[in-house]
Amino acid sequence: MSAQPSAPGLNVIALISGGKDSLYSILHCIRNGHKVVALANLYPEPQNKTTTTNPNQPKHDDEEEDIDSFMYQTIGHSIIPLYETALQIPLYRQPITGGAVDTSRIYGTKTTDKDETESLVPLLRRIKQAHPEANAVSAGAILSTYQRTRIENVANRLGLVPLAWLWMYPSLPAPPARSVDTMAIRQAGLLEDMAAARCDARIIKVASGGLDEGFLWENVSGAGSGGRMMRRCLVKAMSRFAAAEDIRGAVLGEGGEYETLALDGPGFLWKKRIEVGSREEKVGEGGVAFVRLRGARCTAKSTWEISDGVAPSDIRRPGLLDPVFEGVLGSAFDFSGSLDDWKSRAMTSTARSPDWPVCEPVHRLSGSTWTISNIVAPEAGPGAGQQMKGIADKVQKVLKSFAHPKSGSRSTDDIVFATVLLNSMADFGPMNDIYVSLFKKPNPPARVTVACGDRLPSNVKVMVTFVVDLGARERRQGLHVQSRSYWAPANIGPYSQALSVPLQNQNVSRLVYIAGQIPLDPGSMDLAQVEGPSSWVENYRLRAVLALQHLWRIGEAMEVNWWLGAVAFLARGEHANTQAQVAWRLWERMHALPDNEDEDDDDGPQLDAWDIKYGRRTEELSDTPMPSLPQFTALVESHTSIPPFLAVQVDELPRGSDIEWQGLGGRCEQVKLDIKGGTSSTTMDSHYKYTNIEIDAGSSDETLKQILRSVKEAHCRDSSLSQAVLYITHSVPEALWPGQVVPCRSVWGREGRRLSAGVVLQQLRKITTVSFSLRHVLNISDIEHKRD
Repeated sequence: MSAQPSAPGLNVIALISGGKDSLYSILHCIRNGHKVVALANLYPEPQNKTTTTNPNQPKHDDEEEDIDSFMYQTIGHSIIPLYETALQIPLYRQPITGGAVDTSRIYGTKTTDKDETESLVPLLRRIKQAHPEANAVSAGAILSTYQRTRIENVANRLGLVPLAWLWMYPSLPAPPARSVDTMAIRQAGLLEDMAAARCDARIIKVASGGLDEGFLWENVSGAGSGGRMMRRCLVKAMSRFAAAEDIRGAVLGEGGEYETLALDGPGFLWKKRIEVGSREEKVGEGGVAFVRLRGARCTAKSTWEISDGVAPSDIRRPGLLDPVFEGVLGSAFDFSGSLDDWKSRAMTSTARSPDWPVCEPVHRLSGSTWTISNIVAPEAGPGAGQQMKGIADKVQKVLKSFAHPKSGSRSTDDIVFATVLLNSMADFGPMNDIYVSLFKKPNPPARVTVACGDRLPSNVKVMVTFVVDLGARERRQGLHVQSRSYWAPANIGPYSQALSVPLQNQNVSRLVYIAGQIPLDPGSMDLAQVEGPSSWVENYRLRAVLALQHLWRIGEAMEVNWWLGAVAFLARGEHANTQAQVAWRLWERMHALPDNEDEDDDDGPQLDAWDIKYGRRTEELSDTPMPSLPQFTALVESHTSIPPFLAVQVDELPRGSDIEWQGLGGRCEQVKLDIKGGTSSTTMDSHYKYTNIEIDAGSSDETLKQILRSVKEAHCRDSSLSQAVLYITHSVPEALWPGQVVPCRSVWGREGRRLSAGVVLQQLRKITTVSFSLRHVLNISDIEHKRD
């Protein structure tokens, strides 16, 4: 498996602290075809400011300082100037000014020049002036959202691509070359990979009850049996004090349990090694111990040491697919491609659908969720940028008009999800230039963007639907990873991977809106493809699996334990029916309970103790931890384990992809699934219900209208309905559908069944009285909803 040929390599500024992670990240920059043009370091400002020192010269021993910075490692900073000689890469340094003023997990909630993070700005600007070719910045963040979001914030302001190759590294599939013969090695997998690259990183400070001064100066990345023994001791010591889910981070020192100093590495990067003349171990208060270094210098490496046999291609990278998804990819999907695709072409309309009128936006309010659907602005002009500007003006106006005694005023900061329908993906740039101006907060809404072609009204270039959360802003949680890594695609647009909001008046249940996921290789940000000669279906299957893995990883990071439902968007093409079948089979496999020989077929699937404990097939219960999603222990009173599913064919998807997965996640204690005829639903903690209604293929226009009227009468007048989305292959008569419309070329449901339309209904089952006024906005009258 690989990615399509990537763009030219980046020119990287490497942030270094002297620790193992920042130096190891440089190896991954080179491994991925990038060039490191400069090193950057921030160090503690000298207490005696009257003394002038050259920051690129090693400091005298009595000037060694360590400060408790939330952001930067400062222990051992007197050694930093030696890295310029050791790596033969220009080094730029600057003192740390300010302190940890904005201590929120996500940086940018407060604006201040006194925060220590802002020290990065003048340093990176100075480097960009000296190296105008620099266009990226790398850091060694592994699990620290605090550190990552601060570097991303500064990088974006300076037009630099953030790189975080080690992000979520402990949870990623092991590189093929890594040994996983013991639990200790698996928990210290990153250290094993450093050892394979001949890295030398010494512990110079310990600050954990699990570690004492006996660990000082040990090489955490040492090769051979001695290095493995040291790592086993490290795992054993940390396991006494770290919870099971935190052990990997603790073993890597992510919580400040210990700090390291890199002294050497592979010859293609390290031209010299750093040697220390003498060292003195000091024991402080609260279990802190550290090493004071003297006489550090660079020493030459022999020719054979520089030619040590380690090439950039030898730097280990995590596997592309987790074991579960690798297993799904390797399973045989039983379908007849050519016959199904012939039927698909016969049933897919290629002619322009009858034009449907441009209506006013549809508003639905239920509890703390307000959905504004089908916003268009053809009157603003013929271009996508002009129309998006008109849409932006409309939504800002309607949000300002909102007034509620409990919820207060609202703004675009309260939008948690957006669906953007384009006429063509060529309109993406002009649309996005305006769209980005709507959002200033650190976590913009999650988003899905597809192109519907001539299925949109003839004069419409852009149609947008927004989901607005009216709950307390401080209770929302967001995931907005903008750094390139091996984990999941970085966000390269004004959207978050996910936004999580609590259900109204609920402390446990949450909805997690997740952005549409396309199958980009996270490391290269190119579309994935099978290595060597391959058929279209092999490439498509890989991409379908990879995009779903992205959805899964984001869901797990947001503590989703069940999918309420999902939509697989497919790009227009001749293999649409087969693509839909593969998407369904994949969704089915990922939610399948293991076979039970004692199962009573009349009663449907039964949950036994094995299912509850492991929740998946036995052959996948190897040494790799199982994913926490789906959590089958939450499933009750259900005769299926597979949540609602739709596959819909549109014209185009971002980046020329052929599939994009969009899912709505839930964090809940109990979930119930029902299937009745053409309806499937998921009920979460009795508070929230997600329903798919399938409308059979071949329905005439009049039959379809009758069905939609029936659905509208039965469901859409329910005051608890917060969202009503119609995926349809026909034109939509005015005022027939009181919700969001996504015009499609084809639609499929469960079992890959061909449909004329699919309906998604989302209902908040227990709500309180809410009312608001939209007088004289968008020509719609006052709206008042009485709640149960």
